[in-house]
Amino acid sequence: MAELKISFTLGERDLRHFRRELARAMGSVDRAKADQITAAAVSLLARARAADPPDYVRERLDRLERIVQMTYDAEWSLPIPVRTRILAALSYLTDPNDLIPDTVPGLGFLDDAIMIELVSEQLRHELDAYLDYCEFRRNDDLNVFHRQGQISRDERLAKKRAALRARIAAREKVPPKRTPRRFSLW
Repeated sequence: MAELKISFTLGERDLRHFRRELARAMGSVDRAKADQITAAAVSLLARARAADPPDYVRERLDRLERIVQMTYDAEWSLPIPVRTRILAALSYLTDPNDLIPDTVPGLGFLDDAIMIELVSEQLRHELDAYLDYCEFRRNDDLNVFHRQGQISRDERLAKKRAALRARIAAREKVPPKRTPRRFSLW
């Protein structure tokens, strides 16, 4: 099977465009419509997968699915600023007439894949913590006897969630060493 690898760097001007789009979407996010936005994202996931997208899009759709799961997970309890950012990104992604209309064969989801990449990079600590939380919850549900004694399931989850929130805050304060200057969407 033949492959062609194309890589490109998004410069400041390119990132500025995505920031503008996200800012526009944030300005129009109505928390009362959060259910509609997330439902539209679920629909987008189904449509995009049904279109048999290229692998680079499919990989980002998996990330998008985790992001959408976070918005539905009441036990994770997303902070309002994070939820608002996610809803803004989902609002952009669910607009069929975004930068590249989703109906353009082979390329329609390219801008969406880029936005998912940018958003998931910005949310990397939140996503990592959420995956850890889901694993903790899954393991906790399997345990019949808990070392923590009489602590209820809700208390165990709250304790774990608080520890993960503290970890997110600590990681977001420390700039990563691998790149001299990181981009920021928000």
